[in-house]
Amino acid sequence: MRTRLAVAGLLAVGVLLMANPLYLPVPIGEPDPAYTHTVQPVESGSPVAGVDASAEGNETAEGVVDYADLDPEAREAFDRALDAEAGFGVEDPDERADSLAYPTDPTPGDGLLVVAYEGERYEFWTRTVEREPGAVVAQRVAVQPVAFLAGFFAVLAAGALGFRGRLDRT
Repeated sequence: MRTRLAVAGLLAVGVLLMANPLYLPVPIGEPDPAYTHTVQPVESGSPVAGVDASAEGNETAEGVVDYADLDPEAREAFDRALDAEAGFGVEDPDERADSLAYPTDPTPGDGLLVVAYEGERYEFWTRTVEREPGAVVAQRVAVQPVAFLAGFFAVLAAGALGFRGRLDRT
């Protein structure tokens, strides 16, 4: 009787621990936003590949914006992102360029500009990325895998104990 109870207990604990992705991670705190800036040349498969300058000027959401028409803060962000191979990010909202939009899902004209610079056209992406708090990352990296492995071994132990109990009875 004790063996059956131990097998059932190990099996229940093991299944609960293996099911931890269903209840972990537990959100602790608010997401931590970062504001990213990236620049890359416009290529044929780009979402803005067919965008051209408008007839009336370069300041429409659908047209190409000339580098000289950018706000000084936006020009500085463009230059910095162009110089950095993977772009750059800032965490303080005050460090963003006020004239640029920072949506979570950029679209042409809203977080995605086509900028004409030195005879080339570039995609200038600005977006908000919400990062998970450190405690949630720790849960995903350490707690979840350890709990899953502990549950797996508990299920194996339950199977071995149950099998041993059957062998002892015969």
